[in-house]
Amino acid sequence: MIRLQGDHVVLRPFMTDEIDGVAARTTGGDRDAAERFVAQSGTWPDRPSGLILAIERDDRLVGEVQARGGKASAFPPGMYELGIEIYDEADRGRGTGTDALIAVTRYLFDDELAHRVQLSTAVDNRGMRGSAERAGFTYEGVLRSFLGPPSQPGSVDYAMYARTREDHDATPQGG
Repeated sequence: MIRLQGDHVVLRPFMTDEIDGVAARTTGGDRDAAERFVAQSGTWPDRPSGLILAIERDDRLVGEVQARGGKASAFPPGMYELGIEIYDEADRGRGTGTDALIAVTRYLFDDELAHRVQLSTAVDNRGMRGSAERAGFTYEGVLRSFLGPPSQPGSVDYAMYARTREDHDATPQGG
């Protein structure tokens, strides 16, 4: 099981006593899906969703981070894409996302031998964009009409950020 330490966060597998919360936040109330989600967290399962870790801060669950890539991914070898969610508004703006991004990115470069780690977010998501930049990611441009609600697919522009092996080797501590 993978467990990573940041300056203020611990990235760890979800625990069985968090299944109900996972069901409510992640699987649309589907408890069976939540049980599978929790059981597979902290490992690289043979499925495209990749590594999923809980974000813990101050001894409580505050969010999750995903690293999509690896052998079951459609990405080329050594390329990973991150997704992150800080669940409650009150937990945002405290550096939690930045700390989690730095910890998981360092792991991907150092242990999984990544050559590129990327993430994207809605162009108007200033908090996530700031976290990406503080974690040492470089803004690469806009993915026009990239994502949107099912009723309007492709209706939202996304900003793309990435760190490369060269970036990491020049500043291994993150941002």
